[in-house]
Amino acid sequence: MPIIVMKKIKFIIPLLFVLLMGCNDWLSIDPKSEIDADVLFETPEGFSIALNGIYTNLSSTQMYGKEMKNTFLDVIARMYTLNHPTYEVIETYDYTNQEAKGIIERIWSVSYNSIANCNAILERVDQKESSFFPEAGKNMVKGEALSLRALLYFDLLRLFAPAPVVADQAAIPYYDKLSNKPMPYRKTSEILSLIIADLKQSKELQREFDTSEQAVADFKSTQRFSYSKGFFGSGRRVMRMGYYATTALLAQVALYAGDNALALENAMEFVDNPELIDFTSSDKIESNGYDRLLSEDIIFSLYNQEFEESFDEHNFLIANVDDIFGSDGDDFRRQCYLKNLGDQQQLAKFTLSEDMYREAQIPFTIPMFRLGMMYHIAIETMFDSDPQGALQLFTQMRTKRGCK
Repeated sequence: MPIIVMKKIKFIIPLLFVLLMGCNDWLSIDPKSEIDADVLFETPEGFSIALNGIYTNLSSTQMYGKEMKNTFLDVIARMYTLNHPTYEVIETYDYTNQEAKGIIERIWSVSYNSIANCNAILERVDQKESSFFPEAGKNMVKGEALSLRALLYFDLLRLFAPAPVVADQAAIPYYDKLSNKPMPYRKTSEILSLIIADLKQSKELQREFDTSEQAVADFKSTQRFSYSKGFFGSGRRVMRMGYYATTALLAQVALYAGDNALALENAMEFVDNPELIDFTSSDKIESNGYDRLLSEDIIFSLYNQEFEESFDEHNFLIANVDDIFGSDGDDFRRQCYLKNLGDQQQLAKFTLSEDMYREAQIPFTIPMFRLGMMYHIAIETMFDSDPQGALQLFTQMRTKRGCK
């Protein structure tokens, strides 16, 4: 969809649906909003606007466009040191700090706002016949809404509830339809089961379209981040929660839930298919023909035209590079992602000012799922039953990354 349309969504969507205001009225809708929603969903394009509004929410600085990608979460994980007073406080885990509390509250509110929008789409799409949409449009809309809701709930669980291996207790409220009533908190295991069910349904809904010859060719294209064929076309599916993004998410959720067989099955769809997706080749690295993001192995990404600018606001300093890479001095990522800054190294993988990459819109790309994640899931879930096979996969991944 053209970017100019996506910019309008920021103003349209908050008027149409919901805004998290507090515990008791966080999903309330006034009559005017419902009328607007009726108008919006009169056309297939209305569904595309609503879905793109969710992607825009997710790409915002409150979410994966900054805090949930390379600042707040990475700081509390001690991945980087940021030269900013707010993140210096966050690094000490002082969540009583007002700025830290504000970041956390915005993540919660934008997530549940987006979930409510997913529920609104799911409610309306089931009221439409398949003929209302172009080609496989109904399955596409429903599948993406299911997967987006699953993604949001999964990350809310990981942020605000103990891991299931630690405790299976009331975790977060779960909404599968629009409601102005507070919902009870549900157990982590229950929510994970619901997420997995949504992802399985989404895969089946989107499988036929996204695995077609043309869709696969577009998914592999060097212009896959920039070449659009319209919302209901096969272009830029790498930036949508389509079949492949859903498969990658299902592998992650299944691993978290302890279903190793399901996790392995979904991860291997990528590991066993280098014709679909593979790591950047050594030839491109050696000839300097790569983009710093090493974008060839991205399975799913979001998009924000201000992402590179937001990243450049801070120096992401890494003092423990050797702890990360060990003795793997030949690892391509060490060469491509970092640059020297005094006695430390600075993360530079999102700084992509070269014209050739800007034309492909790679600087605006927010990587969400990568092939490396699928390898690690496959290795971990295979090890108990086939340690030799797991070792072979591990060696294969290291070799593809230039490690010797």
